[in-house]
Amino acid sequence: MFGFGKKAKKLDGIDILIIKTVDAKSRNFYQVAFPSVVANDVLSMLQKLEKSKINQQEFLGEIGGFRIVTHLEALTSYDVLDDADMEAHPIQIPDFANMLLRRLEALDESGAMGESEDLAFIMGELTMLRDGSFVPQN
Repeated sequence: MFGFGKKAKKLDGIDILIIKTVDAKSRNFYQVAFPSVVANDVLSMLQKLEKSKINQQEFLGEIGGFRIVTHLEALTSYDVLDDADMEAHPIQIPDFANMLLRRLEALDESGAMGESEDLAFIMGELTMLRDGSFVPQN
């Protein structure tokens, strides 16, 4: 389709997820960049968060109700053509994870979510992504 073919994925590249937000005031979407070697794990975790009951504005703030709309795989480079537009700049996964984690930690401390295995799993994954200690699973 349109000349795009499936090629062997390069694990030393960069993947970018385009995440659309619902009713966000400051931006319509986020581009989240991360190493291709952890792509399956990051995508799986964010899809789990996307489908969970936590994915609401009351819990996640501006990003609540997000949808993952595109996954760009194994990029060797990208060019930002509009430096003035903050949506044009990909957010690195540690920064994105930190943003989500701060919201989830506040929810956890307030007791608003109660005990949840999903919440504990997602917070653990986000902590590893934020701290750079994420190890890809084969």
